[in-house]
Amino acid sequence: MNKIFKSALIAILSIYSIHVFAEGTTINYRLASADETRKLMQSNTEYYAKMNQMDIDWRVRKEGSTLAELQTMAWQQTRDWTDAEREFMATIVGMITDSLNSIGCQLPVPSEIVFAKTTQAEEGGSAGYTIKNIIFLNETYLGMCLPNAERTAEINKIALMRFTELVAHELFHCVTRNSPAFRQKMYALIGFTVMDHDITFPDAITQRMGINPDVEHLDNYAYFTINGTKRRCELILLYDKSWAEASAEKGNQIVFFQFVKPGLVPLDDMSKVYDVTEASDFWTVVGHNTEYVISPEECMADNFSYAVVRGINPATPYNSPQLIQNIITALKR
Repeated sequence: MNKIFKSALIAILSIYSIHVFAEGTTINYRLASADETRKLMQSNTEYYAKMNQMDIDWRVRKEGSTLAELQTMAWQQTRDWTDAEREFMATIVGMITDSLNSIGCQLPVPSEIVFAKTTQAEEGGSAGYTIKNIIFLNETYLGMCLPNAERTAEINKIALMRFTELVAHELFHCVTRNSPAFRQKMYALIGFTVMDHDITFPDAITQRMGINPDVEHLDNYAYFTINGTKRRCELILLYDKSWAEASAEKGNQIVFFQFVKPGLVPLDDMSKVYDVTEASDFWTVVGHNTEYVISPEECMADNFSYAVVRGINPATPYNSPQLIQNIITALKR
């Protein structure tokens, strides 16, 4: 083999190797210790700064609570990972990675995903939430989904799928933060347009709005038919009652998820908030695969997790199968 041919072959093989290894999705991750998780929480100043009084009261579960009280409480909820949980998380991440690569997707994942374990008391007992590139997971739900020799293989399989869907859902939030283009593409699949600025709401609305750590921007709208007229609306989350009102009625074991609901604010009259039931085509726009439609971000995170974990499978039919197919098609591009 002459020298020129050999050099050319090496160059071609080098290019081919780079191309092969560049394809697909890689999820680089690590599991934060309880101590590191506390430090990560302490650095989340932007999230805490956005909270209104109702956000704080509901999380501390006391009227007139302070941000300092909330932060102190939150920092006490961090937990370390067990060996069994570490092994389980490796399985989960591996399954999601394999599924994405079987789709043929190069997902714009952040350079590193950090998993943190807490009691989730700091977020009303949610299964998980995200801030930046950090995925906070509920220790109780994690424990329930771990393989258990006392359960049947089928139940263990279902638990594994449910937790994989949760992690895929939370991963979606990290990816939309990391890639505005990906976020725009996903939102467009349910008719939402992302603008170049956040919307400023009247004080009467912002004081009642529920914060969501997974939603960094309120900068989007979709057209909904209200009283027979198509209107550009932002989908927001509102508290029905304050902590004081709700706890007086139902007792102090309640959580804020029981007292929030989505609302539609028309951009041409931001003094009004319409219940989603007042939009005759609400479910036509967002699809029928999930009821967790408190924002386009959460709606698409659920649908993304279904597309990645379940795929198109006769064993798991969807009410809006075309949306799942559209997500899979978009992921391939």
